[in-house]
Amino acid sequence: MPSTRVVVVASIFATAVLGFPSTPLKARVISEQDLYPSYDYVVVGGGTSGLTVADRLSEDSGKTVLVIERGLLDQREEAFWIPRLLGSAPPKYLYNLTSTPQQGSLNRTFGLQAGCLVGGGSAINSMFFDRGSAGDYNLWRDLGNPGWGWNDLLPYFKKSETFHPPDSVTAEKFGITYDMSVHGTSGPIQASYPPYLYPAVKNFLAAWEEFGTHIPIDGTSGDALGAFWTANTLNPDGNVRSYARTAHYDPIESRSNLHLLTAYAVTKVLFQGTTASGVEFMPVGDSRRAKVKAKREVIIAAGAPHTPQVLQLSGVGPSALLKKLHIPVVVNLPGVGHNFQDHPLFVANGILTNDLDPNPSYSTNETWLEGERATYDTNRTGFYTTSSGNAAAFIPLHELTNRMDELVAAYASQDPKLQFPTGTDSTIVAGWRAQRDALLASIRAGVVAVSEYANGPTAAMAIVLEKPLSRGSITINSTDPLANPVIDYGFYKNPVDVEIQVEAIRAWRKVLSMPSWQALGAQPTDPANNITTDEQLREWVIQVSTPTTSHPSGTASMMPKNLGGVVGPDLWVYGVSKLSVVDASIIPMIPATHIQSTVYAIAEKAADLIKARNA
Repeated sequence: MPSTRVVVVASIFATAVLGFPSTPLKARVISEQDLYPSYDYVVVGGGTSGLTVADRLSEDSGKTVLVIERGLLDQREEAFWIPRLLGSAPPKYLYNLTSTPQQGSLNRTFGLQAGCLVGGGSAINSMFFDRGSAGDYNLWRDLGNPGWGWNDLLPYFKKSETFHPPDSVTAEKFGITYDMSVHGTSGPIQASYPPYLYPAVKNFLAAWEEFGTHIPIDGTSGDALGAFWTANTLNPDGNVRSYARTAHYDPIESRSNLHLLTAYAVTKVLFQGTTASGVEFMPVGDSRRAKVKAKREVIIAAGAPHTPQVLQLSGVGPSALLKKLHIPVVVNLPGVGHNFQDHPLFVANGILTNDLDPNPSYSTNETWLEGERATYDTNRTGFYTTSSGNAAAFIPLHELTNRMDELVAAYASQDPKLQFPTGTDSTIVAGWRAQRDALLASIRAGVVAVSEYANGPTAAMAIVLEKPLSRGSITINSTDPLANPVIDYGFYKNPVDVEIQVEAIRAWRKVLSMPSWQALGAQPTDPANNITTDEQLREWVIQVSTPTTSHPSGTASMMPKNLGGVVGPDLWVYGVSKLSVVDASIIPMIPATHIQSTVYAIAEKAADLIKARNA
């Protein structure tokens, strides 16, 4: 999640006192020469989901697991373990991805953030560790995926985490409530609150309650509607980032049945007929190709930007695209690369003329930052334990605006065919219609949020569209496996998405006028108060929005094949055997949340499905 700009100051204390975090450097990487000719499981991608699945499958010492990761193993650079330094990862650990010009946003192009390293996005994200509402995941179930509703996923959310509640003094001081029954206490990912919290978050929460929403006891309980505190992926032992590498690889790197190969790209999945038999791969920077067999399954965990690329290069995807690139068609699967979703957002700016102590404005004071860095290096406390925030509001449409019926009717009246280019496969159009109808039923029932307001202690807020009905695509235009895919966000393609963002601005202005914000002198500054008409606000939204909160999803979606789906609820790819997908690309409809914890839950459930069918 983008956050208010922070000046990062190098400090002489960086490694002088405590040095590296308490988790030692101990990951082992196999060389190509040491690879076995075959493994039970070959996992394509060593990111958030890939490492989780590999960890769980290698718990069985009788099964061999290979993870092939295109990126590198981080060297414990500070950007990966000091929470405040998020966003400062060296470029070598990031993919350089750029979209096509987006017609819905003045033909601008946009980046897509994705981690090119062991641990993937979990190593570089903003550390929010929340969950969507029960309604978000019940939508997945209702789109043809039995076993994927809220009640089905809750055990896997719990399995993924160890939740550390705040101490009683902190909980009382800041009004933090939680329900231990929905949290895990022995999972690999550490979730906690930083020891440095802002008192103005209490005003944020109170103002939303005055606005008319509620404050759930625990937003991760399936009641992610309203305004609430959220934990971070923060290990309280040293207050360092907890991510897939430290959770799912370092602790088990000594397993002789688990191999990790880094700086290698999978060029394609190999098939015997329509049965996945292994993968072809190459060292990054070298055109030499090698092969390895998979005796039980090939498991794709390359992430929503790259999973469709791997599938398409392998001959699994829209036949017209594959034939155009002279790729032999293994199975015509039109949905591969379609249904691409993310969370569009803009930042609405405001000021507090009577702010509390401490507050985020301190982060512009270099002397203060130096002192806080020394505090972190010495005690692992203070400002540098914070990442992007610990509070957000997720607002249903009926609370956001009195135009709900009008906006729902506008979505409902749209011709699905007009959402897509001429010639789009009919199953993709049918899938959009099914998603639209299911979403509108959930909106009418008030069980999903459409807007997020993130930041907490400031009048400036990132305002995020949580349930866009615009859809994009990610496809290849080259047979070079190292070439970037063509990324089309489909940004604001649907005009009603923009209308909801307009209403979200009005709601933001209203919440700043609530007594709890007015006690701090809250004033909106951008968009300016003289920008009031629908047309003015639409123009402003289109000019300043970005299409991504770094939550790419949906490009190999879990839906029936006749709705443009790519995998079924067993996560096997349609039309072939022994090939599964386990990452965010399987999400049929993006949930109203930061998706990190959801991806861990998907991977935990995927591992159980794979274990069961290969017992």
